[in-house]
Amino acid sequence: MSGADNASESLRGLRILLVEDDPLICLDLETSLEEFGAIVTAVTNVAAAFAALAIAMPDIAVLDFELGLETSESIAEVVQARNVPFVFLSGHSEHDERFSRWPGIRVLAKPLSAARVAREIEGILKAR
Repeated sequence: MSGADNASESLRGLRILLVEDDPLICLDLETSLEEFGAIVTAVTNVAAAFAALAIAMPDIAVLDFELGLETSESIAEVVQARNVPFVFLSGHSEHDERFSRWPGIRVLAKPLSAARVAREIEGILKAR
């Protein structure tokens, strides 16, 4: 069984909040995660993420760290307060200083595949 097949089974029905400001990356991840069986709410900025969170809490959040002139840290604070696991996506290494206030939170460096994101989500959820 391939990694994608395993991800397909592990993500089936999982509600994911995806926050990514690059439209091509967002569309690719959204489509792929849905193909793996997830229910994805994809947004491109902090305001839209807060609007989505007001409607329903996800099972996990996938947050691009830098969203134009803002960061997704305020979203991370909200989901963390609600005990929702999350992962950051970034063009920077997980060892970059900007992540120092987020110990223990996975940072996935771009570029990356949707299969890798799916495996990370699976690992985070299994570890809970």
